[in-house]
Amino acid sequence: MKKYLYFLSLVLVFSLALIGCSQKEEPKEETPNEQVEEEIVYTDLSIQELQVLALENDGEAAYYLGRIYDYGLMDESQNFQEALKWYQVSADNEFGLGSMGLGYMYLSGCGVDQNYDTAKECFQTAIKQNCMEGYVGIARCILEQEDEENYHTVYVNVRKACDEKLLDGYYYMGYLYEQGIEVEQDYEKAVKYYDLVSSSESTEVNDQYAINSSNTRLGYIYAQGLLGEVDGETAISYFEKASANDFNQAKYYLGIMYEMGQGVDKDYELALSYFEDAAANDYAPALCQIGYIYFNGLGVETDYEQAVYYEKLAAAQGYVPAQINLGYLYENGIGVEQNLETALAYYKMAEESGYEGAQEAVTRIENLLVN
Repeated sequence: MKKYLYFLSLVLVFSLALIGCSQKEEPKEETPNEQVEEEIVYTDLSIQELQVLALENDGEAAYYLGRIYDYGLMDESQNFQEALKWYQVSADNEFGLGSMGLGYMYLSGCGVDQNYDTAKECFQTAIKQNCMEGYVGIARCILEQEDEENYHTVYVNVRKACDEKLLDGYYYMGYLYEQGIEVEQDYEKAVKYYDLVSSSESTEVNDQYAINSSNTRLGYIYAQGLLGEVDGETAISYFEKASANDFNQAKYYLGIMYEMGQGVDKDYELALSYFEDAAANDYAPALCQIGYIYFNGLGVETDYEQAVYYEKLAAAQGYVPAQINLGYLYENGIGVEQNLETALAYYKMAEESGYEGAQEAVTRIENLLVN
């Protein structure tokens, strides 16, 4: 019996020992520390660093390269061909903003022949790549084509951009209300949307067009008294905001304000300086207005040859008022030798653009040539 008990106790002890072993934790296999990749801040990278990434199929890096050459950033000269190349690389790597950049190149005809259909395709691709800015791009194509049959599509796309809280969307909704496109014309609603954009503190380069355009349109509304009374001082304050950001249209309007003495004392010298600033960027309305100043001797000596020179620069860009002015100058031999054939050619250019009064001028010159 004792032996049995002893044997039993040994079995129990051994069993307990086994149980104890089974409860011990298995030694964990050591795993190397996971390395967390640092997020790349593309705006902090050099051009060379961006190129290395872009050539490794980094669409975002390629987009930032395109943006540098598109806007002339980082002390680089503006180069639309280079911008186009890198936007294409970005788009090929399915980066939405790259498709957007490519679309705007085709829309504006910068670095490539203008092609609205290709631009629309790029913007549609951007939307598929989750870049909602594409809605505005499509709307802009239709507006610039003056495709009135599809203006409802403009409103629908701009509405979607507003729903995404995009500054471009707010700006174009303001523009639709200002112009009465697919909505009842309402200047107060236009101002509401423009103010949303104007008050933005965004420093993103892609937002600057909407901000500058909104300030310029606000200036125009107050300068024209579209809310009830002309308010030249408020108009100038908005024009100055956009002009300070090198926005040509705002510089042009400031020149007009000083030329006309609206909201400020009349100052032809200052007006001319604003026109010249905008003309340095080949802004056609400013070039045309410089010609007007020399033609009329406003703050400068009358100089018909200079007037012709600046009108030609503006007309070469298809600016219709300059074409009409040149037609008049050649018709009457002012600043140039009289040439009715050349006058007729300029008047016909304006007529093809639907300019009011151009057809009458064409008929007049044709009758003179027959007689």
